Amino acid sequence: MNYNESIEWLNSIPLSFDRENKNYEFKLDGIKAFLSHLDNPHSKLKIIHVGGTNGKGSTCSIISSILQESGYKIGAFTSPHIKDYRERIRIGKNFIEKHFILQFIKDNRLKIETLGLTYFEISFAMAVDYFATKKVDYALVEVGLGGRLDATNIVKPIISVITNIGYDHKEFLGNSLEEIAREKAGIIKYNTPVVIGEKNPKIRNLFNIEADKKSAPIYFSKISQEYKSDMSGPFVQKNISLALKAVDILMLGIEKNDILNGVLNIKENTKIYGRWELIRQKPNIIFDVGHNISALKISLSELKNSSKVVFGTLEKKDQIDIVKILPAHLSYYFCPVKSERSMSIDKIENEAIQMGLKYSMYENINDALNTVIEDSDLDDTILVTGSTFLFSDLY
Repeated sequence: MNYNESIEWLNSIPLSFDRENKNYEFKLDGIKAFLSHLDNPHSKLKIIHVGGTNGKGSTCSIISSILQESGYKIGAFTSPHIKDYRERIRIGKNFIEKHFILQFIKDNRLKIETLGLTYFEISFAMAVDYFATKKVDYALVEVGLGGRLDATNIVKPIISVITNIGYDHKEFLGNSLEEIAREKAGIIKYNTPVVIGEKNPKIRNLFNIEADKKSAPIYFSKISQEYKSDMSGPFVQKNISLALKAVDILMLGIEKNDILNGVLNIKENTKIYGRWELIRQKPNIIFDVGHNISALKISLSELKNSSKVVFGTLEKKDQIDIVKILPAHLSYYFCPVKSERSMSIDKIENEAIQMGLKYSMYENINDALNTVIEDSDLDDTILVTGSTFLFSDLY
C-alpha cells in the first residue's frame, strides 16, 4: 500500500454516521477502544476543545495563530478538508506528513476494520496520535458533529469553547435551537472552564444551567474592540473576541504584540482556506465555505444589489430551506458540488422558480465560475458559497 492507496482506502469508509439509517445510534465505544489500543494519546495532550455551529475552524485557527506567535508548538485537528486530506491535521501551518498517515494505516488497519470505525473517528485518532508523537504544547480539537456524542468528546480538555448555535444537521441534533444547544453543551466538562460566543439569552441560560451542573466556570465573549486581521468577513471580529477570551482564560501571560501579530497573521500561520477569502479583484471573487442557514443569511446580507452568487449544496434534511432564504435581488449561478451527496440542480431549480430568483444552471463549478466572471463588471462582487465540497477543484 502506498500513500494514495491509503487515502483511497480511507475514502471508502463511511464518513461519520449512516445517513440512510434513521435509527443510527451514536456511540463512543469504538473510539474509546481504538484510543486505548493506541495507548490513549489524547490523555497526553493539553487540549482546547472547540464546538458550535459556525466559526469552529476559524476560532481554532485564531487561537493557534496567537499561541504560535508566543512561541508555542500547536496542533490543530479540524474538518472537513477542502482539497488535501492532510489539511485536517496540522502543526502550525504544516500538514501531517504523508508517511505518518501511511504508517498509521498500515499499523492499525486490522484493528480499525475490526472495530468498524468511521472516517472521522480514524482521522481524530490519527490526529491525537500524531500530536502526542510530535509533543505539541497544545492541541486544538474541533468537534465534528454536535458535541455530546461526537467522537472528539472523549477528550478531557483544559478549556472548552462553543462558538454559537444555529440550525444544522437537524436530523441528528434536533429541530429546535434549544435541542441543538443541549447537544453542543455536551462538551462542557466537570470543573473545566468553557467560553461561549452565543448571544441568544435563552441559549445562554441553557449553557449556564449545564455549566452549573458540572461546576464549570463559564465565560461569555463580547467584541470590545476591532482588530486588524488578514481574515475578513462578517464573522471574523466575533470569532477573534471568542478566541481572545479563551486565550485570556488560559493565563499564559501572552504579550500584547503576540496577540496583535497572531490576529494579523492567521492565514499565514495556519493556512486556513475558504473563510470569506478574497481570491481576486476586478471583479472581487470571494470563497466562503458557509453551508447552513444561519451562516448564509449573514453572508448574503453583506452583498450589494449587483452581486452574483455561485451556489451549490449538499442534500440533507431541510437543506432546501437554504434556497428559500436566498435574496431575490441577487443573481445566482447554480451547480452541483463534488460529492455523491450533492443536492440535484433540478431540485434547486424547482425552488428557485417558486422563489422568482434570477438564475442559471451549470453542470460543474468551473463552468459556473467562468460564466459569472464573463457576466460581471470590474466593480462587481462574486460570492462562491454553499458547501465546502464546492472548492476542491478551485484551489
